[in-house]
Formats: sequence, structure tokens, C-alpha cells
Amino acid sequence: MASLELRGRGYRVAFRLGGQKHQVAVKTADRKEAEVCLARLEENLRLVERGRLTIPDGADVGLFLLSDGKLDRRVQAVKGMTLGQVVAVYRATFTAGVKEKNTALTERIHLAHAERVLGGQTPILQLTAAALQQYIEVRSAVTFRGRPIKPQTVKKELATLRYVWNWAFRNQHVGLRFPGAELVFPKAKLKEPFRTLDQIATAVARGGLTAAQVQELWDALYLNSAEIGEVLEHVRRGDSPPWVYPFCATAAHTGARRSELIRARVDDFDFANRVVVLREKKRSKAAETFRSVEMTPFLERVAREYFASSHLGGVFAFAEGPKLPLAEASCQYAFRRAVRGSKWALLRGYHTFRHSFVSVLAAAGVDQRVIDEMSGHQTEEMRRRYRHLTPQVKRAALFSAFGG
Repeated sequence: MASLELRGRGYRVAFRLGGQKHQVAVKTADRKEAEVCLARLEENLRLVERGRLTIPDGADVGLFLLSDGKLDRRVQAVKGMTLGQVVAVYRATFTAGVKEKNTALTERIHLAHAERVLGGQTPILQLTAAALQQYIEVRSAVTFRGRPIKPQTVKKELATLRYVWNWAFRNQHVGLRFPGAELVFPKAKLKEPFRTLDQIATAVARGGLTAAQVQELWDALYLNSAEIGEVLEHVRRGDSPPWVYPFCATAAHTGARRSELIRARVDDFDFANRVVVLREKKRSKAAETFRSVEMTPFLERVAREYFASSHLGGVFAFAEGPKLPLAEASCQYAFRRAVRGSKWALLRGYHTFRHSFVSVLAAAGVDQRVIDEMSGHQTEEMRRRYRHLTPQVKRAALFSAFGG
């Protein structure tokens, strides 16, 4: 249907449509990247032939098919575009629904900071590495809820700006790539290691801590298996909506993130094989991925009873109605309400269950590879936070060297 042709230093895709031969440059000398472009064009060509995609009159046919119908003519490089103009073009291209809701919201916040600090009317090519270094210093001096903004947050903001800038470069809106290779960030403070309820209560009672330091300690709370059971029993006895208790039970016994449980479908609870399939978003930016966690007998019992007697219908495992999926704000409000007035009101949210799930496994000496597979952890930073909770492994190594 279509083929690749190497012309000079780059590839072209040649194809026929309506009895006419067309060509379009894919602007790459990498064979694998060119083959990806070829596959995309062939897929869109089939949609045209089936009447599901219409090529506008006067459009550049090759470019239209290669861009999934987003471009009908070549983009003309605009000299002297401001930062605000580049952001506006980017937002117009990636309209609502193209990106995940949370991703779009985060990008909007990051780009708003960039326009405010760097100046939306500033020509983007005037934003040198020195200007970006100044951005780091300005943002790092800001406090939020009494605490300085973390270096990781500023890095994420500039990562968003880098992505948008290089997107504009690839689409010929600007003439240079993002100039941030030598940027220097403040030294990051590592998060507090995870601690038990008793350890944190003892540290707080000792005194001498600021409110922010106390909050950081409670953010690092993990519950042992008995405490997890107490929390779940408290939630079960409350008057929360019917989905809250099984939602918490699934979080506690699988380590699922809140967003993963919001996306969960009824069919993801595979009782025949006794596994829960979790729909990930963080492992890959290009596609939805999955991981499976075995059902504990407790979770199987809770889930079976919930689906048999309390589930409101529809495809989602947890929902406010048959066709009304949960919103993140509703989830958090329901959790706060479920623990209000109890000793568990200090819990930060469902993520405490995830911390606890991994921590309990680590403290029991479970192989790190098994923990990674069940939790979806991919970074050494996350593994390091839990590593101090493996006393059996460390003790065995120490005693083998010095005697026990």
C-alpha cells in the first residue's frame, strides 16, 4: 500500500491514492522511526478508503495522513514567537480529551508558572539558560503551605516547558531546541523514611518539631497488618457509600493507587484465577499498561459480597451510579468522612494503604522483585525509601560476617 524510500539523509513515504502517486518526507534518517511513520500513514490511508476519514480539499495529502488528520498544510515557522504564543499553539493542538485529565491540568499549572515568571510576552528565543536558571531561583524561593517548593517540583515544571518547547521545535514553530542542559537545582531533601504509628507518635510527643516537620512525619506513616485491619473494620462499620469499604480493602490488599481503583472495571476482579488486574498510567506515557496482584482470601470475600449485594451496576467496579464513575474529589471526601472523629483521622488518604502494603511486604522480607511487580515500582528512589524496612535481610548479612 505504501513504501519507504531513502532520499539523501532522510526517508520518504511513497503511496498511491485515487490513482495518483504521493510522497511525504518523514524527516528522519532512523529506519525504525520511519517504519513507525509508515505504519501510521497506512492505517490512516485505510480509514480514508473506508470513508471514515475525509481529506479536505486542497490539503497536503501526505502530511494530512501522516499527522492523523491534524494538519492539512505545512506549518510555517513563525519568527519571534513569544512564550505565550507557543503555549497557545500547543494548547490549541492538544485540545480537551487528547491527554489524560490529570496530565492536562498539571501541564496547565506548570505553563502558567512559566508564563508568569518568565513573561508570556518574552520572545521564546530570548529565554537562554541564564533566564531558566533565574526561573529556578525564583520558584525555589516560593513557599506553599508554609514549606518551600521542592526542587523536584521545579524540575517537573521545567520538564513540562522543555517538552512544549521541543514540540514547537519539531513542528517548526521555533528554530532552537530547549537550552537547559546545564541548569543547576537546589539540593533536594530526601523524604522521611516510612515509620510506624508508634514511632511517629513518640517523635511528635518528644517535641521540638515545627508543624511542617510533624506533617512530614505523618506523611511517612505506614500501618502494620493489624492496624490495616482496624482501619478497614472502622470503615466497614461506618455509614459511607457502599463502594468505600471495598475500595479501601482493595487499596490495602493490592497496593493500588487511587487513580487505578477509579479506573477499575468489574471484570478486573478475576475470581476464577483469584487476581485483581490494575490499570496503570505511570509506567508508560504512550499506552495504558496493566499489572496483576493476587487476591488475598480477605479481599476475595469482601469483593464477592460487594459485587453480589451492593454494586450499583455498570462497567466500573467502584462508581457513584451505573453510569457515573467516581471523581477524585468525591473519593477523597468519602475517605475523610469515613475516618472523621476517629483515631484514624490522621491518615492522609488512600495512599497510606499503598505505603503500608509495600512496607508490610518489605518488613516481612519479601523479595524486592516481587514487591516491584506487585506495586509497579520502577525507580531506585522508591525502593530506597522502603529498604530500611528489611531487617531480616540486613541482620542475616551482618551476623554472617560478625556472628550472631
